[in-house]
Amino acid sequence: MLHPPITKEQRHHAVHRTRTLITQTWESQLNLSFFLALLVTTVFVMPALGLGQRHLHLASDIAYTVILISGVAIAWGQRRLFTVALCFGIFSLCVKWSGWWIGTEQFYLFHEIVTLLSMALLCYILLFQVFRRGNMTSMRVQGALAVYLVIGLGWAHLYLLLNQLKPGSFQGSVPLTTSVQEWYYFSFCTLTTLGYGDIIPIHPISRSLAIGEALFGQLYLAVLIARLIALEVMSWQPDPASKPGE
Repeated sequence: MLHPPITKEQRHHAVHRTRTLITQTWESQLNLSFFLALLVTTVFVMPALGLGQRHLHLASDIAYTVILISGVAIAWGQRRLFTVALCFGIFSLCVKWSGWWIGTEQFYLFHEIVTLLSMALLCYILLFQVFRRGNMTSMRVQGALAVYLVIGLGWAHLYLLLNQLKPGSFQGSVPLTTSVQEWYYFSFCTLTTLGYGDIIPIHPISRSLAIGEALFGQLYLAVLIARLIALEVMSWQPDPASKPGE
């Protein structure tokens, strides 16, 4: 049985539905949940299982690439934000992978600064999605938690950058290396005010950064909870534009 040929209008409608589906997929709040799972896997699970330890540099660059691409993709539905994020993301990845061929100290410092800016961009994209209009869901909460983790990662790179610029800013019970994994540990201990004391900031700048991160971590959670509750309450309110009985 032969099917009738597809008309131009039907083809246009199919293309429009496909674009809408793709847009809704990238804009979906499921991306926030996926991004959080990706962060937890690459930052906590893989190091705990010892995955990528033999090729730590390569594994770190691959993880950074995947996280950055996933974070930029969350901004798909916002044309201007996505364009800016895409351009800067490509630039950041070029700088990241160029480190395999350019090994100067100046380039390494520039690379860390670009990484910090990328972390700030990811935080903005995530918060933009978390606090957009609409009902508050558990996936938005997961997106807000992802911001909390990205903040910890960004601060870790800030500590690493400071230790490179001013050696001896930190004192540890074990020799401190240039591995960012070590600074992830110290950053999250500081962010959560855990503070085991095995790494101690001794320079005035490093102490100020540690205090700032500890305060920021507490204030972020307090303000976040208040804001999420406010958004949840607002979602319960009837739409003033709707008529009674609708």
